[in-house]
Amino acid sequence: MFQAKLTPTIYPFLFLSALSLTAHNCAQAQALQDNQWHGGISIGGAYASSNTSTQTFNVIANGSKASKEDKLGVYTLINYGSNKVNGVKTNTAQLFRLGGRYDYNLSPDSFFFGGSEVETNKIQNVDSRYAVNAGAGYKAIKTEETSFDLFTGVGYSETRFGVTIPPSVANKKGVEFLLGEESTHKISPTSSVKQRWVIFPGNANIGNRSTFDINLATVVANGWTLNAGASISYSSKPSNNFKKTTSLVTFGFGYKY
Repeated sequence: MFQAKLTPTIYPFLFLSALSLTAHNCAQAQALQDNQWHGGISIGGAYASSNTSTQTFNVIANGSKASKEDKLGVYTLINYGSNKVNGVKTNTAQLFRLGGRYDYNLSPDSFFFGGSEVETNKIQNVDSRYAVNAGAGYKAIKTEETSFDLFTGVGYSETRFGVTIPPSVANKKGVEFLLGEESTHKISPTSSVKQRWVIFPGNANIGNRSTFDINLATVVANGWTLNAGASISYSSKPSNNFKKTTSLVTFGFGYKY
């Protein structure tokens, strides 16, 4: 497993690259409406030991169950890292994110949704965060070659921080809007890409948030895959003057079902 930080200049390139994939000729990328679970999981990690020891571990997983009437989707991201020097252990990553969304089709091209997400990111001083939201979406592309959805809505979120230093607050909560897009593409007979970008404009108390996730999976044999992914999150009002942007790049081995 390899893990690295991204510079802000890479963000527009990543997003434009993801959108450009919708123009490629693909196959079987649309969610199967067979009322069965489909998705994938990727696991990566590394361990090194000498005068110092380091270990990292990450899991990225998603799944969906779709019919002609509705769709249920879930996703999770786990990232853990530590470093030990002279017997003193320091955590370098402690991220857990779990979310889901239920879509009810209003027509062949539109849907209503309700979703929620929970997260903890100790290294960024986020002790816990939860968000619930609801809205409507439009299926801009829904062929066998690719799927591309746009959605918007309104929600509520609350973030509780760990150690805070005034004037930073111990928690923040309030109403926030959301604007997002997500797509799935099959770029070759064995490779597929999933990406999702959501912006959460909030009130003056909670500020603005944004998350962007992209994952490439290549089947090597019998559903087993090699995976590469990137996850970027932004918060306009972090606690204690922490960095506003965090990023993660992963490579791992997984399974697609």
